[in-house]
Amino acid sequence: IVTAMHDYQSMHDALPAGYADKSGKPGLSWRVALLPHLGQDALFKQFKLDEPWDSPHNKKLLAKMPAEYA
Repeated sequence: IVTAMHDYQSMHDALPAGYADKSGKPGLSWRVALLPHLGQDALFKQFKLDEPWDSPHNKKLLAKMPAEYA
């Protein structure tokens, strides 16, 4: 996870932050932003970044989270 954070920071000149949902409330966490840096780009692309983590679509993806987050 630390290596992924460093990779993210190198690419974006900032540490990963969360995403807001359509209403502006906090939605998905920094863990989703790190997915491409953990070799999980395909999973990252499946998330709807403007929806909350527990939206019907995003909630289905929680079971696919990588082992690094267990």
